Amino acid sequence: MTDYAGLVRRLEWGIAGWGVVFAAVAGMGWGGLAALGVAMGAGAAWANFRWLERAFARPEPASAGLLGLRLAVLGAVGYVMLKVFAVTPVTFLVGLLTAAAAALGEALYQLIYARIS
Repeated sequence: MTDYAGLVRRLEWGIAGWGVVFAAVAGMGWGGLAALGVAMGAGAAWANFRWLERAFARPEPASAGLLGLRLAVLGAVGYVMLKVFAVTPVTFLVGLLTAAAAALGEALYQLIYARIS
């Protein structure tokens, strides 16, 4: 079984890595504005992951209260990004899905690692 810190580190790098890959593909296929939308969505996914990880790793009453505001803050940031930069919502959502791609990659890593050790 792997350690928690390693898992968190791999997920962070996975979100960032898939964000770069998805943004590059979107940029080559649909232009710079699509790449920007994917990159901003991936940045929001990374920030959301860090926020959740900190809240659950060291639970405190204050962080538990702020956890409820997480979706409102991320939604407001997403709305501002969509309106100010005029990126399409689909590209922003693709960027948000980088967390799911990183989780899938981590699951595959765990399956392979479990067979070896």
